Amino acid sequence: MVQRDESWRWLLEGFRYELEAQVRPRTVEYYYDHASVFVRWAESTAIIEPRLLTKRDINSFFHYITSNCHNPKRSCSAGEEARHVESLRYHYYRGLKRFLSWLMAEGYVEYNPLDGIAFKPPTAPPIEPYTREHKEKFLAVLDYDWKIAKTPRQRMLAARDKAITSLFFESGLRLQELADLRLKDIDLNEHRVKVRFGKLGKSRLSGFGPQTRKSLWRYLGLRQALAEGDKLWVTEEGRPLSSRGIQEIFRRLKRDAGLEHVRGLVHKCRHTFATDLLEHTGDMKACQTLLGHSTLQMTQRYTEHVQAEHALKYYDGGGPLDWMKN
Repeated sequence: MVQRDESWRWLLEGFRYELEAQVRPRTVEYYYDHASVFVRWAESTAIIEPRLLTKRDINSFFHYITSNCHNPKRSCSAGEEARHVESLRYHYYRGLKRFLSWLMAEGYVEYNPLDGIAFKPPTAPPIEPYTREHKEKFLAVLDYDWKIAKTPRQRMLAARDKAITSLFFESGLRLQELADLRLKDIDLNEHRVKVRFGKLGKSRLSGFGPQTRKSLWRYLGLRQALAEGDKLWVTEEGRPLSSRGIQEIFRRLKRDAGLEHVRGLVHKCRHTFATDLLEHTGDMKACQTLLGHSTLQMTQRYTEHVQAEHALKYYDGGGPLDWMKN
């Protein structure tokens, strides 16, 4: 018979098992990592078991998180710093809420000391898309990479980076969705890409245009001779390319394009796609479908920039006082 243990480490391990039985690996890490920070703090303050927790302890933990979140090397405005603190507290609140609710359900605490404490989701600042000039600079770097590539492997990598970038801008896929693509998910004839396991495990279709099809065709032809397996994107050694590897490609691309000062990285491509699609079609529902959003509200946040630009067109040639004359 396994002895009932109420130590923090034992409970944290059980919490992880619970998560792994219910949610996807990345979600497991999200809740487990935030709960782990709380457990280390509790142990450091001599709270030896959950039954001793009080609401005052919970408030002390959030004060600790807020007091230790400032990074002196991080240069930002007062508004950005406030948003950073707000976001940090909210994410720890979510992680702690799930952990303490689990402890209560398992009978390790008689009441939830988090009751009565709540943090609202942080207000996200508008994300401006990459401009046409930015995209032209990206493509210029990618075309130069292809031009100077000499060996088959160099040509494969140059073609891969161009295909990844093009597909990001034309499909609106999330980073992990793009990293998880397999060869069978790309249909060059139908201009289609299939997302098999998107957010919340949902599948959907997206598309791409002739330029991206050309980039994908070139990459697939070179990849075939240098790599095996069914993962679409591969490294120089022929191994599957991770999402972190794709981020590194974009960091290098921004640096070579002289765009390191531009805020955002890979996810900004998704916002750029939403903006371009709405400007071209005016169809908000199509944006929602292709982005894989469950609500139109999220799509509207992605397209705030283009909506503002459309609204400002009413000022062309005059304003409300000028309209009075008409």
